[in-house]
Amino acid sequence: MTQKTTPRTKGIRRRDALKLAAAAGAAGAAGALGITSPAIGQSPVRLRFGHMVPANTVYHQAIQRFGDELAALSSNKYRLQIFPSSQLGPISEMLQSVQAGSLDFSMAVPAWYSNFVKPMDVFTLPYMIDSPTKLRTALEGEIGSDISKMTEAVGLKVFGYWLLGPRHIVNRTRPVQKPADTVGLKLRVINSEVYMATFKALGASPVAMDPSELYLALQQGVVDGFEYPLPDVVDQKMYEVAQYVSLDAHTMDFFLNATSPATWKKFAPEEQAMINQAMKKAMDWQWEAQPKDIERARATLEKVAKVNEITPENKKLFVQATEPVRAQFEGKIGKAWLDKCAAALQGA
Repeated sequence: MTQKTTPRTKGIRRRDALKLAAAAGAAGAAGALGITSPAIGQSPVRLRFGHMVPANTVYHQAIQRFGDELAALSSNKYRLQIFPSSQLGPISEMLQSVQAGSLDFSMAVPAWYSNFVKPMDVFTLPYMIDSPTKLRTALEGEIGSDISKMTEAVGLKVFGYWLLGPRHIVNRTRPVQKPADTVGLKLRVINSEVYMATFKALGASPVAMDPSELYLALQQGVVDGFEYPLPDVVDQKMYEVAQYVSLDAHTMDFFLNATSPATWKKFAPEEQAMINQAMKKAMDWQWEAQPKDIERARATLEKVAKVNEITPENKKLFVQATEPVRAQFEGKIGKAWLDKCAAALQGA
């Protein structure tokens, strides 16, 4: 007895129908934004995002989410190609490549942007920011609008932010409990006048250096320490060469994601809206994930390094020791801008 088979030539199977429905849904979402899919046989447009952190970080995962959202919204017209760990060069070179239009996207903290826009140094002043909630509110409000205008004037269009969190002193010599403990320490800092002045005020010997050079510099004794957010200490395995982690939280840092105004203008208005939508979704995820990652990093460091808190009394000593830095840079930053940011970042 033979078993009858159902011919496949009539109609379509249920799973094929579901695939077609899903494809139609994606096309509809892209169509709502005015985006057309690539023609049959046409390759997606590759957009390059270069950055300096390893691929095992929340920041990199956020960029991947941005790329995935971008691909979904554009029905794969645009695909993001990500280059982590300074594969495309040091931070300064990547930012210059963005300005020139040879790199589509990159990111850096305010201290790096201050090399192009001096008022960005307001975000690097010691003990200026103490709350990620206040920070994001400011960045998504008038402060963020002001940043966009300033950076666009020098060829960098900021279109999103990642949270890093508090930066702390880490070194291989001794625990830092009070400013006197930093005296004589050679600490790697970002190539920023404010960072240099801050750690000189604490009695340290700051050394400007690209982060890609730091591990070897610690290993060889070129520097004694550095200052990083906790997840970066763990993800870059810096605890292997610097055991003392002192939670002074001298600043609350963040990345600014940027393209160039010229690159931005190549996208149609509907595509610009799509990029902003993809970034917003990635930002929402990253700003929620980063505080959890900070907790994860601290738990790890409690096991593999020597972590110490700074007492409230000693924290006041750090603030007092670095107060002259604000006065020193008030003129370069601009008093009106400094006061405006202070009100937004330190208000109730």
